[in-house]
Amino acid sequence: MQHSRSVRIGGGIVAAGVVALGVAAIGASAATAAHGVASAGQTTVTGTLITRPRGTLAPGSAVRANEITGQRVFVDASHGFALASVGQAQYPATTSNGGRTWRTDGPALHLNAAQAPLAVTMIGAAGRRTVFAFGSGQVIDTTSDGGQHWYRALFTGLPMAVVRNAQGHLVAYVDGETGANGTWQYVSKNGGRTWRVDTTVGGS
Repeated sequence: MQHSRSVRIGGGIVAAGVVALGVAAIGASAATAAHGVASAGQTTVTGTLITRPRGTLAPGSAVRANEITGQRVFVDASHGFALASVGQAQYPATTSNGGRTWRTDGPALHLNAAQAPLAVTMIGAAGRRTVFAFGSGQVIDTTSDGGQHWYRALFTGLPMAVVRNAQGHLVAYVDGETGANGTWQYVSKNGGRTWRVDTTVGGS
């Protein structure tokens, strides 16, 4: 049986371990990036809109409690987010009643038969409208409108953590970028649709 953990940070709740990893990576990211942005594999990563694959659940479909996998992330006492594994696909899921019931909150993010780089295993939230999924693969999937639209950003390295900074922007730490050593810091100021390398500590 899987046990989920969550922790309240700055008025919201995020997955335990994600923030710790992100904060620890800030120094390393800035130091590595100081060698020059030009040597990074990708200085800008642009997300593409995720459409619903044929044969998958429609947004708003009910999912059972045993289909919720990994951690559950709550932004308040009632509203939370998780990943659901239904059939051969993984979906973002949301609850508005403290986890008693769950529904899909967007299209399938990954199909088991699809390429491994698209896999997601972690979820986080920067409020009730901005949610992100990552882990295991090379993507960060995000929504900034409460699940109406999801965007997939494909990196050449492995996203290790995603956090929200003091300015309210999303900050991602990506390990093993092509042509670069160490962990690189990317910042998105538009809810995950575009990510850019940022050399400032914590992202500007």
